[in-house]
Amino acid sequence: MDLYSDMLEKYLSNEENGFAISKYIPRIPGYLNNKQGLRLARYISYPLQTLGKKASIYHITDHGYGHLTYFLDPNKCVITVHDLIPILRWKRMIPRIESGQIPILALVSFYALRRARHLISVSNSTKKDLVRILGINPEHISVVYSGVDPIFHPFDESQKKEAREKWFGKENNIKRILITGHQFYKNHETALKTIQLLQSNGNINIQLVKIGYITNNWCKLIQSYGLENNVINLDLITRESLPCLYNAVDLLLFPSIYEGSGWPPLEAMACGIPVVSSNVASIPEIVGNAGIMHDPYDYSGFATSIMKLLSNKDYYEGFIEKGLRQAKKFTWSETGKQVTEIYNAF
Repeated sequence: MDLYSDMLEKYLSNEENGFAISKYIPRIPGYLNNKQGLRLARYISYPLQTLGKKASIYHITDHGYGHLTYFLDPNKCVITVHDLIPILRWKRMIPRIESGQIPILALVSFYALRRARHLISVSNSTKKDLVRILGINPEHISVVYSGVDPIFHPFDESQKKEAREKWFGKENNIKRILITGHQFYKNHETALKTIQLLQSNGNINIQLVKIGYITNNWCKLIQSYGLENNVINLDLITRESLPCLYNAVDLLLFPSIYEGSGWPPLEAMACGIPVVSSNVASIPEIVGNAGIMHDPYDYSGFATSIMKLLSNKDYYEGFIEKGLRQAKKFTWSETGKQVTEIYNAF
């Protein structure tokens, strides 16, 4: 959410737009700087801090703060909605995922979205969820795709070689597949099943590279599939390091079971890395025909597609070109232009 806000601010801070952008980040009192305290800050301290803030338009860039419309003039509010995952999970609307506890606080924010004058949805999929689940008038929702950061671009061959050696040493006969994140909807067990199947065929020397928090459950899954020697855990890395990592691997595997938008496929394509992904929620909107998509639990299909990509140079390079063309459709300048048009309608 911070990245979305930062990139949007960068492309809106243009005198030609006619807007004076003032970014406000609520202060976190020191005594609330813990897990429970941050919840109190979000629903008590932050709203109180908005009192007295004056603007022609209030753009809340994170839907998780929709409840701020109770403290601001809702007729001046536009809110960007990235996804409805907590409420979708609670209502058991994400296939094969149990509902869990009622997300009471999140619901306060979600139902407050109805108060805003206008909503920006980062995908058609999320817009449909807003209409279907919260009953919001579709005329009050604009779909504005996020851009891809210009830092994501293809390296030349010498740069790629340096990137591979930086991250993985000088071993050249290993194919490496990247997965991202740690959340339940990233569907990483399917990624492990895919790698296990590829390994069992004995035709390829392959490793799975994961970035994101390393959880106990993830480590147990690696052991249960006997892939201790086939998984590299990088934990969290800086955003500035991501382009180098993308250029150091052979492809991105993205078997997610739900995404409000999904930046990793877009970033990978912009770096000239083929994408093999699931075919659900917003992912087809982002990937288009530039990647290979399967049902999120079809690990056999994922394995087949990965094997074909890694064993057929022309096929592989074809998806590189498709991905680069697809990524060029998503720019922050276009995002800023569309958001500006929404502001002008106020």
